[in-house]
Amino acid sequence: MTPEEIESFKPFLGRIPLFKDLTLDDLSKVAATMKPLSLPRGATLFSQGDPPDSFYVITSGHVQVRAERGGRTHVLGYRARGDTVGETALLSGEPRAFTAVLDTTCEFLVLSKADFSAALAESPALLLQLSRSLSLRLSTETRLGRGKRPQPRLMALVGALPDDDRAAFAAALGHALAEQTRRRVILVDLDPRTGAAARSLGLPGRPVGEEDLHGRDLRDPRVLSDILETHPSGLGVLSITPQALSGRLYRSLFLLFNLLRDHSDYVLLSLRGGREDVERAALSEADLWVLAGSQAGKPEFLSRQAELAAFTPSPARVLEVWLGASAPDELVYSKGREWVLVPWPEGLGAECRARGVFDALRSQARARAGVEGLARRFARLRVGVALGTGAALGYALIGIIKAFERAGIPIDCLAGTSIGSVVGGLHALGLTGSDIEKIAVGVDRAWVWENLFWDLTVPRSGVFAGTTLHRFLKSYFGEREFHELEIPFACVAADIETGEEVVFREGRVADAVRASCGIPLVFQPFPHQGRFLVDGGLVDPVPIRTVSRMGADLLVAVNLTMPAGSRKTRLRDRRLGEAVLELDLERLKELTLPKALQAPNMAQIFFQMIYTMEYEIAKSRSQLAHVEIHPDLTGFSWTELHRAKEIIEAGEKVAEAVLPKVSALLPFFADRGSTGLRQRPW
Repeated sequence: MTPEEIESFKPFLGRIPLFKDLTLDDLSKVAATMKPLSLPRGATLFSQGDPPDSFYVITSGHVQVRAERGGRTHVLGYRARGDTVGETALLSGEPRAFTAVLDTTCEFLVLSKADFSAALAESPALLLQLSRSLSLRLSTETRLGRGKRPQPRLMALVGALPDDDRAAFAAALGHALAEQTRRRVILVDLDPRTGAAARSLGLPGRPVGEEDLHGRDLRDPRVLSDILETHPSGLGVLSITPQALSGRLYRSLFLLFNLLRDHSDYVLLSLRGGREDVERAALSEADLWVLAGSQAGKPEFLSRQAELAAFTPSPARVLEVWLGASAPDELVYSKGREWVLVPWPEGLGAECRARGVFDALRSQARARAGVEGLARRFARLRVGVALGTGAALGYALIGIIKAFERAGIPIDCLAGTSIGSVVGGLHALGLTGSDIEKIAVGVDRAWVWENLFWDLTVPRSGVFAGTTLHRFLKSYFGEREFHELEIPFACVAADIETGEEVVFREGRVADAVRASCGIPLVFQPFPHQGRFLVDGGLVDPVPIRTVSRMGADLLVAVNLTMPAGSRKTRLRDRRLGEAVLELDLERLKELTLPKALQAPNMAQIFFQMIYTMEYEIAKSRSQLAHVEIHPDLTGFSWTELHRAKEIIEAGEKVAEAVLPKVSALLPFFADRGSTGLRQRPW
């Protein structure tokens, strides 16, 4: 390195634990022997088993450390700016114990084996500090075990959208990410209309030009204070055009990206496309690509889709987002692509430009919810709720949904079994807890007798044909398919012939819910694609695994099962004034029937067997959840459809006691965060 470079790196090296106890003379000698090195993202610094020839100090970027064991690759951890890599093998002389792969474009200072040995010989302090550093690193890696890949930190948002929508959506998403995570978020607006996103947030939108960055040390975090505008929520906004980065700054572009990444938790790069050199460089550094489109920009969306597909071999690196009332067939029926629908009315972008994002979205609850849900997806904070089986006891699920709504806790995906599929499906359709309560209260004794009486059939495989139930479900779901629901939803049924679990996530919702609700012997099995399907409670009474496979990060299980012996046995017959006459059927059998006739009948044995099986399965599955809601419903029977209000109230009470555990898992509800504020401008 040149004398100027040596002097510039000495303060940096002096802060590294390995060198911090060296004298200035020793530090100068070590710095003088180091050589700079730049490598692109994805490059291998060295491989497991290689002979040690150098060790590296990371001056910019992130490196993944992994090892091959038993034919499998294990991620041991990550190294970032200020960390050293490879010194252990140099000290021991043994082959490399792991492989180092660049997670981003990186810069290093490299010390060769000969220079390393000379430095150790001349500086006993370096040898002592190296021993301490290695001991600390080994104890840390032993304690932490295998490393886990961090969530995406640098995301490229490619907006195949009209200009106003692109700026407004980027601003709303950046703000939502800051609010939902309580972390440091930086929005880099690379739109040619410099400052449009910042202005929609109420910021001046000051453009940053080449002259603001040229000649600056893009490893120095103080640069950020000069180029970022900060929103009261803590969101930092950098407004800069691709042209400003395409000249003299282009070779240092990755230093800027690493600077942003190292001094924030999330970086959102808003791009118009991926054709320009700067945009392609941004895509190459991003951990995740988000392609956003709408009907107004559909041709551009399809063009960008093809470009990104040619740019990466991994479809998992691309998330497609459609802004509008419904997604096009190109997304709905595409296999291997992950996509999200965000309700976004036409003209909302122009309104955001005129009035600001917060004022424009204040009355757009569905659009807000969609943007916030997408932010939780990026931050791996999606709340998934598994609604269990329970027949009439499932009315408690309505009360739990009402409690979630009152507390402001979002539900990002739902899975249901039996009655849980009915309640979950209706909520996924867009109905509130109060809306579903009105439906439930309308199912009284008169409704049951009037509807079920005409559904009686020859009891070959069930007492009721299920036609009335199917018609009831169609009255709400119509011919809607799963992709048309507002909240991602799945429901579980069982193949009565094979015993297999059948999970519905596509097709007509009404058919899937009817299959999931087919209580054996009560309803005839539902024929579907050559299978005969019955109540999913037989195989998965609390579908927590299903909601986890849907991508939920925070799992909430609602378990309505009880031990068979705890279920209600006293039946209320009628009220006489203020007194209540109760008939204890078990006691009545003992007094009136001979011993031989006191045994349970076949129907009782069958349902007690199902109750026992469901309870045991649910007990083991619910342990997978972060939070379990298990209401005490021993005072109700699974057949008491007419007691909806009481059961709903019971569900509300237990949910209110448990929901603080759920909100404690969501940073949005924390009083303190990295932003220091709790802004809710909506």
